[in-house]
Formats: sequence, structure tokens, C-alpha cells
Amino acid sequence: MSSDSEVEMDIKPVVEEEIFVKPAKKKRQLTDKQKEALANGRAKAKAKRDAIKAKEAEQVAMKKLKKEQKDIEKAAAVEARNKQGKKEKLSQQELAREKVRKMEYDRKYKKYNDKKTEILGKCESVAQFDTINRILSNVSEEDIMDGDKLKHKLHSYIEHTKKYYKNKLCN
Repeated sequence: MSSDSEVEMDIKPVVEEEIFVKPAKKKRQLTDKQKEALANGRAKAKAKRDAIKAKEAEQVAMKKLKKEQKDIEKAAAVEARNKQGKKEKLSQQELAREKVRKMEYDRKYKKYNDKKTEILGKCESVAQFDTINRILSNVSEEDIMDGDKLKHKLHSYIEHTKKYYKNKLCN
């Protein structure tokens, strides 16, 4: 081999590798039966959560009402103790009359609070409970003691609420 000789090389064209594209997997689809079961499960869970919230709100409301009644009873007991000195000075007839008046007062007030508790216990939402409680808290002791006054006041609240919702629904 001579120094002038050239080395022969086979030059092969470069073949670029083809890029292998993997087809993307299809997104997993639920069957109609699975979709129904999922919707039912979600609805049941939501119903349970709503029931728990409503029950907690009812319990809080009942505790609040019971506390209010206990406070009223305590205040009445303190007032009774304060009046005890004055009652000794009253005659027997006046004492009996005062006792009947107080019993009537207690009966009417307790009856009102029982009805209020019953109505608030039937509320279906916290917003409804708050609205009704706000309306009923505007009723004064004078109104409670005078049945006609109480009926008139509650009737006016009902009429006002009807007009409000009628206007709200129309708009």
C-alpha cells in the first residue's frame, strides 16, 4: 500500500429514526349506571350534611330559648323575693288578687314562649329561623298580656311579610 493511496470508506446515508408516537389513552368514561350511583351517593351525602346542619341549628335555637326561659324564671324569682317584703303589707284579698294576676301573667308568657319554641322548631333553615325569631322578638310583654293586641300585631307582621314576598316575586 502506498502512502498515496486513499482509504476507501463506505459512506452510508444517515437514516433518521422515525419518532414513535404512542396513541393517548382515552379518558376513562363512567357507565350510565355508575353515573347514577355516583349522583345518588352525592345526593345522600348532601342530604346527611344538610340534616346535620339543621339539627345543630335546631339544638342551638332550643338551647337559646331554654336559656331565655331560665333567665326569665330567675328574674321572676328575684323579683318575687324583692316583692316579698311588700306583699306582707298587703291585705289577704290584695295578696290573693296579686297571686292570681301573676299566675295569669306567667301562664300567658309561658304559653307565648311555648308557641314561639314550637314555631321556631319547625323552621327548615337557619335563615328562616333567624327571620321568624327577629319578628317574634319584636313582640312586647304588653302585647303578650293583651290577646287582641298580640293577634293584631302578629296579623300585621304576616300581612307585611306576604306583601314583601309578593313584591319580591313579582320583580
